[in-house]
Amino acid sequence: MRRAAAALLLCAAACGGSPPRGPMSDARRMYLAKCTACHSEYAPSTYTPEQWQTALDEMEKLKRVHLSPEERALILSYLSGGR
Repeated sequence: MRRAAAALLLCAAACGGSPPRGPMSDARRMYLAKCTACHSEYAPSTYTPEQWQTALDEMEKLKRVHLSPEERALILSYLSGGR
């Protein structure tokens, strides 16, 4: 029984740690840096991809944020969540 518990603990420790780095985590970091400077964080599921695009259009139109095309694409990829 102790061996099984030790093995389970070892597996859990191996699965833990820092989140993987990759395009989506970079996209989330960009979202947090650019968007939450002015307002609270919203879950990507709050709006449809089309609604997120409209929201970004409005934020840029109101000059609340300036996004390069690359930043915009990265943020939209995060907010769309692969939808």
